[in-house]
Amino acid sequence: MDHLAVACGATTLPMERSLRQTFNRAAAQPKRRRPANERSLQTMDAKFPNYEKRSRSTPDDDGGERVRVTVRLRPPSKAEQQRDDERPFIFLDTERNTVVLRRTGSFDAFTEFQFDGVLPSICQQVDVYNVAARPVVLDVLEGYNGTIMAYGQTGAGKTYTLSDKLACGGTSVEGIIPRSAAEIFARAEQDNENEYHVSMSYIQIYMEQIQDLLRPESSNMQIREGENGVYVSGVEEVAVKSAEDVMKLLLLGDRNRAFSFTKLNAHSSRSHAIVILTVERKAKCIPEPGSEVSDRPHSACSAGFLEGERVLVGKLFLVDLAGSERLKKSGSEGIRASEAMSVNLSLTCLGKCIGARADPNSTHVPFRDSKLTRLLQESLGGNAKTSLIINIAPCNDYIQESLSSLLFGSRAMKVATRAIINVEEEFRVLTKNLQDTLEMQDERLQTLEMFDSPDNGISYDGIGINFVKGGATSASSAKFGGENKASRDIAE
Repeated sequence: MDHLAVACGATTLPMERSLRQTFNRAAAQPKRRRPANERSLQTMDAKFPNYEKRSRSTPDDDGGERVRVTVRLRPPSKAEQQRDDERPFIFLDTERNTVVLRRTGSFDAFTEFQFDGVLPSICQQVDVYNVAARPVVLDVLEGYNGTIMAYGQTGAGKTYTLSDKLACGGTSVEGIIPRSAAEIFARAEQDNENEYHVSMSYIQIYMEQIQDLLRPESSNMQIREGENGVYVSGVEEVAVKSAEDVMKLLLLGDRNRAFSFTKLNAHSSRSHAIVILTVERKAKCIPEPGSEVSDRPHSACSAGFLEGERVLVGKLFLVDLAGSERLKKSGSEGIRASEAMSVNLSLTCLGKCIGARADPNSTHVPFRDSKLTRLLQESLGGNAKTSLIINIAPCNDYIQESLSSLLFGSRAMKVATRAIINVEEEFRVLTKNLQDTLEMQDERLQTLEMFDSPDNGISYDGIGINFVKGGATSASSAKFGGENKASRDIAE
């Protein structure tokens, strides 16, 4: 038996037999206060598969790409651990990547879901990154667009999964955003054949209004659509040189983000937040050592390099969705209730778009019903490689919310994507080509002016060229598509 499975009290018995024995024991023995490690038993087999051997962007059986879904179960809180009437209702099998949900009083006592990855409550942040985020980050470095999105009810651990938080001991628990930035800059530093340019944007969608968190005075920003897809017009794009720069901007944006206290979460997000990391990669021009032309500013090396230079542009969208909540449970009133209704409405639109994309017979996808779905249009079955993280809570009070999140993830796995490598010409290439075109036009104009100049004795009439020099006159007429006929008159 695996040492990790022993540590969390898991068993290696078959799932049906293990479930049957668990419920028989619970029915036969009287009520007792179970220790914390027994109450937190939600895993049938806690062995982590070797995700390093899994290829990036694993295709479906039919050869196409689709949205990848990973489920993460958060650890129980102190209040949930102290409850002695709590029976396990979520059972994870990390070997088969299945989640079994037990619902008392339902027609189906057990509901089983299968995903691309299942992570128990004892998993670390690095496990979540390696399973759900790292393949997408590596694809972004190759020029693809990627989206990593956290979905779940409020208080399920979405912001903790993505962002950087401080643990009780004061140590930093790095989430997906800082780890993604560190991976990008580490690989850029190791790559000696290419040079990289990374920039960052940070926005939030608060009550159907888009606000730039790095420039908070810019609010109610508009969504545009261009040749490269959907984008936010006028968003601040800051160049970053290291992962520390990314974290500074992330902390700056979090100060302007909307948070509030509710009964379900003391630090509840009231808006959808999106971090956009743009990675541009281009080949370096390495001149030959000792070359004389390499030292000149317009050398042959630089000119030839500019003519064939291309830039790979990959965009990474890190989406921290606000959690859905029920007003009866959260106790939200006034402006907090309006925020909750706006969040629930946008998440409902997201569910409709996922359902329409998953249905092969659907002819319309309502992307324009919400700014969230409009902005994530390419991530939901378009030009992007998408990874969805479903965060669920282990408490029995949230069984309906957990079931809704698992159903959402199950539908998202049916959404096909068609990501392509984004190749753009560098602006210096376009400038050089435009400059060459202007120089050619200038040379042509100078030639025409020379022909029309009376000082040179040369005139150009648009049909033929007449040469007059001293007492000699020569007329040459050129006919398009025929032979040249020349006549000369010699005057003495």
